[in-house]
Amino acid sequence: MNPAGFSFYHAHHIIEERCKARMKCLHLCPTEAIRVRGGKVAFLNDLCIDCGECITACTQKVFVPKSEEKEEFNSFSFQIAIPSPVLYAQFGPDVYPPVIHRALKNVGFDAVVDVAHITQELGFVLLHHLKMKGVIKPLISSYCPTIVRFLQVKYPNLVNHIEPLDVPLEILGKETKNLYAKKLGLHKNRIGVIYLSQCPAKIVSIKQPAEKEHSWIDGAIPIKEIYNILMPEVFKIMESPGNTLEEDFHYGKDWGLLGNLSHVLGPEHCLSVAGLSHVKKIFDDIENSKLRNVDFIEALACMQGCVSGAYCVENPYIARHTAILMEKAFHHSEKLDKKNILKRYRRKFYSMEHPILPRPTRAIDNDINASIKKLRQKERILMKLPQKDCGLCGSPSCASFAEDCARGEADVTECIFFS
Repeated sequence: MNPAGFSFYHAHHIIEERCKARMKCLHLCPTEAIRVRGGKVAFLNDLCIDCGECITACTQKVFVPKSEEKEEFNSFSFQIAIPSPVLYAQFGPDVYPPVIHRALKNVGFDAVVDVAHITQELGFVLLHHLKMKGVIKPLISSYCPTIVRFLQVKYPNLVNHIEPLDVPLEILGKETKNLYAKKLGLHKNRIGVIYLSQCPAKIVSIKQPAEKEHSWIDGAIPIKEIYNILMPEVFKIMESPGNTLEEDFHYGKDWGLLGNLSHVLGPEHCLSVAGLSHVKKIFDDIENSKLRNVDFIEALACMQGCVSGAYCVENPYIARHTAILMEKAFHHSEKLDKKNILKRYRRKFYSMEHPILPRPTRAIDNDINASIKKLRQKERILMKLPQKDCGLCGSPSCASFAEDCARGEADVTECIFFS
């Protein structure tokens, strides 16, 4: 059920006949977007934030990711791959990123653009922005789209705390489109920029961005899909004689690893938190004015950061270790043109096109009097329920079940304790 007039894109679809109603997804969903009715699962479009918890939790593969394949981008005259830095950590420390770049070109991409220099540039901009007068603090990172949508749905009063700077991927997409259009003499619409994504939320942020009308990225391929295509090419390159590295490769600090962004800003002013259950506690503290002496919140939805994304193939702990080894081997600080960066900052080059607003979610009723009546009915029903949040009724909590009953979407006798 969607609020009237609003449609939400999601990066998965449900195969109902696979559902065995084991309820694991029901309890793990952080926004209570999942219901089980008649032994089959369904989800509320407006509450789903595409965190991927249901995809990883369900052993029956009820939640199937939507994915695009490389061939779907063949209509573009020139195809550019932007790999998530997480991709480099999926192959082990002996497979260097330049090898992966070469493999991507072997499978049909015309160019590969790395996000490292933009993250370093944007880190400098963010540090400058935090020193400006009148900035609401603590600012909350916009890097993780699941966190942004979590705020829109569960903490609408905090959306003005989201940093107003765009994410590195979008800034790089804009810069890359303009650069190659000029370089090749092609219209920007003929240049396809494709992201190799670690999670469904990144794909949704491309298909339906929260901060702009249209993304600068033309599509995304899940890492687990491109991994199987790249692996044979990687083996060929590794076994070929004269395998040399690209001299200009720079492996920057991946903001998808917890703590890397706070290291840029200064850990004494930045609080890092991962995992939605932990993020929720921090956001509760901000709402209750308990969080002081913190300028910035680096928040990631997955416990190990982006290496834990639902579209990754490697064990997240091993991937994180590989990423650290890659950074040690290839990281070097680029000399920034700070004067030009600040000039672009003042021209709003790094800013979001539109401020992020709360998501319009379903109300009890569009009519205010009917809504008040149903809210009272919800409270009366809730008082009669056992407050066990067992989920056997098909709703994730007694409070959500009471609301479902008030809406007419469930019957109170479906609670085994009440009946």
